[in-house]
Amino acid sequence: MDVAGFLVDHRASILAAADAEVVGRRLPHYDAAGTAEITKRLELLFDVVVAAAGQNNLDAALAHADQIAADRHQTGHDLSELQRAINALEEQLWRAVMDDVPVEAQGHALGVVSTVLGAIKDRLACAYVSRTANRAIHTLRIDELFRGNAAGQL
Repeated sequence: MDVAGFLVDHRASILAAADAEVVGRRLPHYDAAGTAEITKRLELLFDVVVAAAGQNNLDAALAHADQIAADRHQTGHDLSELQRAINALEEQLWRAVMDDVPVEAQGHALGVVSTVLGAIKDRLACAYVSRTANRAIHTLRIDELFRGNAAGQL
């Protein structure tokens, strides 16, 4: 399944729903930024997700997370605000997949979306906390938490 192509085809509806979701969550710094800025940020994040899904490469997505951490830390955003805004987009991506992707391809599509956004959220959290703590914080080693024959299987 071409996950990136699917997302591009559903871009307008996904972004409109994510936009409404972020506005509805009443996140202080997002409210202050205004709806045009919220839309711009969500569009950029969406495009980063599509590019990562299409290229099977997280480098640009992780760089985007680093940039978000730097920008939002400097402006005093709370990390939970950032995570909640990203979650709003992720929820709409999941909804679109569940509504419009054939059942046999949903697992793959959800896996791609979750992998990209999970990596972004993890990097964002580490980069943000590193700035707050003034020292490098690294991601958890998931492979150290889970063992067994099925741990590495899809």
